[in-house]
Amino acid sequence: MWATRKQQSVALSTTEAELMALCQASCEVLWVANLLSSVGWRVPEPIKMYEDNQPCIAITKDPRKARRMKHIEIQHFFVRDLVDKGKLCLEYLPTEDQLADVMTKGLAAPRFQKLRAMLGVIN
Repeated sequence: MWATRKQQSVALSTTEAELMALCQASCEVLWVANLLSSVGWRVPEPIKMYEDNQPCIAITKDPRKARRMKHIEIQHFFVRDLVDKGKLCLEYLPTEDQLADVMTKGLAAPRFQKLRAMLGVIN
């Protein structure tokens, strides 16, 4: 699932923005997982989510790294709790390979063509 929307609060860094987006995406993924489970589909756990911001991943694994971000503590704890409970697994995916970027960013032609090919879309 890919979506673009304006964030509700101002992020003071890229990591904060990524954490806010990760929290929102986690809520949506859990909603879909619950929906699928309710109609009898088996949803594997943990659900893998790919993130291209390594500090964001580090914050969810080590609470000491979030000391300077008290104002977004709720999002941090929500995602961290999902990871700790084994419902969510965060994996690093380099920016170059982030398929969502083709839907959310203006890209140079070579990168656009690479991501388009990864999606299986032909010219």
